[in-house]
Order: sequence, then structure tokens, then C-alpha cells
Amino acid sequence: MNLSLKKLTIPIFLDMFLHFITLIINTYMVTKVSVHLVGAMGAGNQVMDLFMTIFGFLSVGCSIVVAQALGAKNKKLVKRVIHASITFNSIVGLLSATFIFFYGYEILELLKVPANLQQESYTYLHMLGFALMFDGIGMVLAAILRVYGYATEVMFVSFLMNIITVAGNAIMLFGWFGLPSYGLYGVAISTIAGRFVGLIVLAIMLIRLAKVRIFIKRLFSLPFNVLRKILHVGLPSAGENLLWMAQYMVAFGFVASMGEASLSVQTIYFQITLLILLCGASISIANEVIVGHLVGAKQFEEAYLRTFRALRYGVIATVVVVLIMFALKDLIMHELNLTQELKDVMLPLFTLSIVLEIGRTFNIVIVNALRASGDARFPLMTGLVFMWGVSLPLGYFLGIYLGWGILGVWIGFTADEWLRGLVNTWRWKSKKWQSKRLV
Repeated sequence: MNLSLKKLTIPIFLDMFLHFITLIINTYMVTKVSVHLVGAMGAGNQVMDLFMTIFGFLSVGCSIVVAQALGAKNKKLVKRVIHASITFNSIVGLLSATFIFFYGYEILELLKVPANLQQESYTYLHMLGFALMFDGIGMVLAAILRVYGYATEVMFVSFLMNIITVAGNAIMLFGWFGLPSYGLYGVAISTIAGRFVGLIVLAIMLIRLAKVRIFIKRLFSLPFNVLRKILHVGLPSAGENLLWMAQYMVAFGFVASMGEASLSVQTIYFQITLLILLCGASISIANEVIVGHLVGAKQFEEAYLRTFRALRYGVIATVVVVLIMFALKDLIMHELNLTQELKDVMLPLFTLSIVLEIGRTFNIVIVNALRASGDARFPLMTGLVFMWGVSLPLGYFLGIYLGWGILGVWIGFTADEWLRGLVNTWRWKSKKWQSKRLV
């Protein structure tokens, strides 16, 4: 199996780019209909991101245990982990969709979404909740295929999903072929269609390419000794990601209280930062796969050295991308049809991102390496301390108390990323993670 960082990173990067560019295209298309709807879509996306994080914890745990089991050449464990992961994520997906169906308005009220945006937000969120039933399984299948070395094939599935979504949006939003415009309802329908097709193709690839046989009978049982291994990594990973999402949602509430202009900027700029993050994130995920295999094979020193090499590449790539975004800031804001008021609010964030995104890349590369080794609890503790002990208090103090607005909130994000990055790096250098091997 090829463990080249470059050959894993490129398809993972393109896969993530295709996923995130769909969010950007969706936002761009909605701005052409009404900038007012961007804030409504942003609230729905925040809720969906929270539930996707919940699914992500099992796919992370699954991929790491599978990688270590493959490194240790334990094929029996690999099969049991795959079946348990598919079953558990299916259950979580169904429960999440049900929760959104019955409590959509209450969720939006907790986010302090302005009253004039709530109906559009609810319509979008209510429909998009159905996609969760497909996302839960799809994320696990994609993670497994990457561990088996089929990252490029997963990328092509993402491309297919995006083509379906964007084409559907064009029809639903702009009334092509004589159809009326369905607004955010149409955007949600297109997303559901793309996710469903993607799930079917991923399932076929798992069986045909990775040669993984799926036994229906095994899907109706959950071996708790196997699930415990997955959750040993998955739960702390979920905890850290949920802390981040909960932190962001509280910060979203801070920004929402600042008015509709700040809320729209928060929605748009958050998606811009996802593009900046892509290089570092794709390198960190590729390195996670490699570290999992190496730790499973007990090649600890090789895992240690490869992680610092990945960190160096990630920081260099992020610096290049964030400087390009900074140079193009005026063009980006112009293409998004932003009013002068929105431009004034957004402009300082481009400068701050030069510092923020380098720290974020530093953090995610090391955190993913710690998870891949089985040492997932330490990043959870650093997340609890710095997200809730530094980021939110500082963001509230600067953004609301001192009146710095959205810039103050994002300064809080910056402090959190850098402090966590430094502390997690110290943990990696200590090599205490070597005793956390799962198989």
C-alpha cells in the first residue's frame, strides 16, 4: 500500500476542495438571488456542520483503527470495525435527522437568528436534515476507502456529487427549464440528491475496489469490544470537534447580536476560511493515514519524523494560500456583490487570517497525528482549556465589551489556535503517544 504523503495529499486536497467549493458556489448563487438569504442559509449550515461533526467522530475512529489493524495485518479486526462503523453511523444519522425535524425552530432560537430570517432558515434546515441519513454512512465509507489507498477514487465521487448539487441549484434557484424559483428549499433538495448518489457509488467502490464484503447479518449487531476501540479514539475526537463547533456557535450568537450585517459577513467569511484551510487540512489527513499504519506496525520513530515533515509542508502551503487570498480581497468582495457596509466589516478579517490560518494549520497537523497514534484524549483537554477558557472570553471581551465587533471574536479564535498548536506539539515531542497504540 502506498504511504506517500504527496500521493495521498493531492486527491484528499482535491476531494476537500470539491466539497468546500460547493459551499462557496451555493453562497455565490444565493447572493445572486438575495444577499438577505445568505444569513438564513448560514444558520442552517452551522447546525448541519454540528451534526456532521458528530458523524465525523465515528469515521475518524473507524479509519484510525482500520489503519492500525492493516499495519498490524489483522484482517479479521478490519472487517469487524467496518461493519460496526456502518451500523452505528446509520443509527446516529437517523436520530439526528429526527431531532432536527422536531426541534428545528428551537435550534435556530438558540443561535439567536434574527426573526426576519427564521422562516427561511427553518425551511432550509428542515429539508437538509434528511441528508444526514446519507451523510452518516457516506463519511464512514469514504474514510475506509482512503485508508485502503483509494483517495483518488473518493475524490471523483465528490466531483460527481458536486456536479449534481450545482446543476440542481441552478435549476431550483434561477428557474431554468420554465420552473419557478424554490429558494433555499431548492438548494436543500439539490444537496440531498447529490449526497444520495454519492453514497450509492461509495458503497459500490468499497465492494468492488477494496474487496470488502458486506454481510447484512453483521450490520444488525454491534460488537461492543470492537465499538470500544473505535470510540476510544472517536469519542475524544468528537469531544474536541464538538467543543470547537459549540465554541463557534456561541461566537455565532455573539456576532448575530451585532446585527444582520455582521451575521452575513460571518457566514460568508467562514466559508472563505475553509478554502484557506484546505492545504493544511489535506496534509494532516494524509499524514493521519500514514501515522496510523506506522503505529500499527510499531514504526514509531518513522511516524514521529514524518509528522514534522508534514507540518513543514502544511505551514508553507498555508502561507502561500493565505497571502493569495489577502492580495485578492477586493476582487473577492466585489464578486460577492457585497455592500460597502459589509466590505467594511469583512476587510480586517483578511489581515487577521494571515496569523490565524498559520496557527490553525500548525494545530490540525499535530492533532491528527496524535489521534492516529491513539492519543486522542490530550487534544480534547487542550481544546476544553483554550477554546472555552481563552477564545470565547477573549472574543466576548474584545468583540462586545470593547465594541470591536466581529474582529474581536476572530482574535479570540486566533489565540486559541496558536496556544493549542504549541501545547499539542509539546505532547508530540514528548513521545508519550507511543504507549497509546490500539491494536
